[in-house]
Amino acid sequence: MNAVKKNQVQYPWWAGNARFIQLSNTFIVAHVAQAALIMLWAGAFTLFELAVYSPTAPMSDQGLILLPHLATQGWGVGAHGAIQNTFPLFAIGVIHIVAAGVLAGGAYFHRERLPASLANAQGKASQFHFEWDDPKQLGFILGHHLAILGLGALLLVLKATTFGGLYDATVGEVRLVTTPTLDFGTLFSYRTHLFDVNNLEDLVGGHIYVAVLLMAGGAWHILVPPFNWVRQRFLFSGDGILSYSLFGIALAGFAASYYCGFNTLAYPTEFYGPPLALKSAFLPTYFDPNQAIDAGYSSRTWLANAHFYLAFFFLQGGLWHYQRAMGFDLSTTLANWQQNRAAASDNPVLTYQTFFYTQPQPLLQVQYGAPQAQPQPLLVQEQPFEDYFYHPSQGIEKPGMVATNGVRTTLYQTVYYPSKRTFYQSPAPVEGVPMAGGRSRERLYEPPRAHLGALEYPNPITSVMYEPSPSNGHSAAPETEVFQHHQEVPS
Repeated sequence: MNAVKKNQVQYPWWAGNARFIQLSNTFIVAHVAQAALIMLWAGAFTLFELAVYSPTAPMSDQGLILLPHLATQGWGVGAHGAIQNTFPLFAIGVIHIVAAGVLAGGAYFHRERLPASLANAQGKASQFHFEWDDPKQLGFILGHHLAILGLGALLLVLKATTFGGLYDATVGEVRLVTTPTLDFGTLFSYRTHLFDVNNLEDLVGGHIYVAVLLMAGGAWHILVPPFNWVRQRFLFSGDGILSYSLFGIALAGFAASYYCGFNTLAYPTEFYGPPLALKSAFLPTYFDPNQAIDAGYSSRTWLANAHFYLAFFFLQGGLWHYQRAMGFDLSTTLANWQQNRAAASDNPVLTYQTFFYTQPQPLLQVQYGAPQAQPQPLLVQEQPFEDYFYHPSQGIEKPGMVATNGVRTTLYQTVYYPSKRTFYQSPAPVEGVPMAGGRSRERLYEPPRAHLGALEYPNPITSVMYEPSPSNGHSAAPETEVFQHHQEVPS
């Protein structure tokens, strides 16, 4: 099943009920058919054990598991645990086989008369359609399960108090429990030694409390949807619900193994053999300390061990589905580890072989590789700009989303746009506007420009006398004007 959200994963035929994760009615068909198989096994094996049962040998030495349970409930048992009437045992086996047929018919009815998903059904059948992420509907279905379990506990109470009674190992006969213990303090005192109950009154009184709590809890879950804090702290998904169910079965299996191994009231010695001891040198094992290994095992021995190890594997299954519900997929983690381990070696077959090189080898795919042996001058390297003024650090080419340093999946991308920035530039002159501070835009201390001819001395100046001509019509000047003419030497 998908742990976190619904998807369209195609499961193979051997994947069990995960194939029907989105088909609520087909999911019910599978569960009813499995209940029919369990019921058929119970009825058929009851008849099988009844066929091989021998009244001359102790029941605990005959490898029986169903007949001892029926005998503990008082069916056909006389004084000291002797089977006096086998007809009730035969009738119970047949009733279970008939019930298996009824359940199989119900599975067939759901398969043929209703759609694969109850969301498309008409009438009251649509009320039982569920989604794995719908806490309200899952609580509604849970309430019905709890009510049925409470009804089963109540049936045991009725059998003990009204319909024949139970076998009492302390007196060695079947008797009615007319005064079951209802005092809460007495029953609550068993909280520290739950498996040490030694009288039928306390045993039946505890089942009364269990029946009431289960039926009240079932009614509560049917009528009241889960609170917000429940929705936040519990996992409402296919794997989450399955993990909680497996945890519950594992808890019941561990309790049953402990009761079967040590308690002689619920598991009388007349039917199961003497109580066992528990050792855990390598693996936890129930064993009979007073029986030799070659003498075989009693029903109590292998039944207690079977309960323990089945509960252990149920617990592992619950942990498996719980980690999937949390979003952790162990198969994906294992596949990634194998891929990384193979990539770490040049030869994937030799996964634990490590190669050592005497000389360092450059890794061209690494972003920060070793520097070149003879780096080029800074201004000679290829640049995305034409001048060599100061620029911020820029890449030669823009990065792309296809591959960045050999990595095809880019988390984010930064694009660099080249911009021309000049470290220093003289301000542009504005016509008619003097420079700031009255300074010239020329250099402040500029040496004078020297001409080539400035180093030669000019020719001496000659004096020219200009005298007015008589034909000008002017009078003679009182004095002679002398003009100097400077002849400049061409540069």
